[in-house]
Amino acid sequence: PMKKTENEYRVEDIRIEIPKFSSRRETAILDPCSCRRVLSVEDNDYNQMVIERMMKKIGFSVVKAFNGKEGLQCLNDLDNLMLEKCKQKNCTVFNVVITDLQMPIMNGIDFIKAMREIPSRIGRLPIILLSATDESEQIEKGFKAGINDFIAKPL
Repeated sequence: PMKKTENEYRVEDIRIEIPKFSSRRETAILDPCSCRRVLSVEDNDYNQMVIERMMKKIGFSVVKAFNGKEGLQCLNDLDNLMLEKCKQKNCTVFNVVITDLQMPIMNGIDFIKAMREIPSRIGRLPIILLSATDESEQIEKGFKAGINDFIAKPL
């Protein structure tokens, strides 16, 4: 239903092969851990629920953050989240980050830029921008900031 270009995926297209994203970003981890966990950074409760349901259908759990600042806190303070890590040496706790563009406190672009500055493997996780905007300028800002792909709302 929502496949606009060869570089865009519907959430239901994401399988265990995550990260499976466009080649426009080379910073992503190619050997993800096996935690099967998504960080969802989205300020809308309904959208969080939709993301969670879609991810659960394909076997992923979801950790929710409601703005970019909360998302960074999740990524920078993994020990306090008390999430079980997989047994892989390079566990990142999350396999992918899905973020909205427009959020209060810290918007998606600022969150993405700050996340990409994290020096560990966490800073190289695949990021999917989820937004209701179809303005190519905003989407391009996302790619310049460091996203790996874009999904248009509504899901």
